[in-house]
Amino acid sequence: QVQGLIGQLEGGQYRFRAEGDSCRQRRPAGFPASLFTWLLEGDDDLISREDAARCLGQLGPAARPAVPALLRALDSGPGDRDTGHGYTGVGVISVRRAVIEALGRIGDGRALGPLARVLATNPAYARVTLEAMQALGPQASSQAGLITAVLEARIADRAGRAEACRRAVRVLDQQLATKAVVERLQRQNPERTVHTFQEAEVTAALRVLDRRSTAYRKQREGVCRDEVGAAALRALAAIRCERCLAPIVAALREPSLAQDAAWELGRIRPLPPAAGPAPLNAVN
Repeated sequence: QVQGLIGQLEGGQYRFRAEGDSCRQRRPAGFPASLFTWLLEGDDDLISREDAARCLGQLGPAARPAVPALLRALDSGPGDRDTGHGYTGVGVISVRRAVIEALGRIGDGRALGPLARVLATNPAYARVTLEAMQALGPQASSQAGLITAVLEARIADRAGRAEACRRAVRVLDQQLATKAVVERLQRQNPERTVHTFQEAEVTAALRVLDRRSTAYRKQREGVCRDEVGAAALRALAAIRCERCLAPIVAALREPSLAQDAAWELGRIRPLPPAAGPAPLNAVN
């Protein structure tokens, strides 16, 4: 199976499909799925490669023979692609993201250098690369300095994170207002399966959106969470080196990361001797 997946990853026959946490033999698609395949045209090759990478990741350490092929795919592509065919259920084809995830799940130290280069040069893949380094655990100790630099850059970029939060909240508000309009129309016309509405109705719903409710605040907190910073904290905690502790403790003073930092400190047991009273002082 590993050899077949390597061939598929490199553009060979599309034999295996990743479905959730399982990998299955691919069967020829019947109608209407065959119609979707026709609509996707050349994207089928990318879907095949993504499925191969995901299947290899599911195999874990048993897929070590595939590491060279995964590293070639990481270096030379193909990358992720937005097909624009979201209506078929295939929107973004995440080939490179799947390759990075697979390298983390396989846990082979040969991936560490290439993953570090991605982390240092391609911010779009920062979170998934940090998660792969977290999976590598103590093997990634040589990259603790790079991970710390990423964390410190996130903390320093308060203006950038605040703007990203504002954009995410605007999208959240639009989604919630649209949902409220659709739900109102469904109550008014339960026999209908399709509802049409004007933009003015969404604008009106935005004006009465309850931004003080517990549910709204929880969703807002979720969309504004610094996922990259949190992933860096998890990676440092998984490495468990003494020099990894100081940046986690320092993050306790950063409101957007304090909860994640405290959680990771609680997972490192026992704390390295270098910790001393630092965590308690940071809380105080």
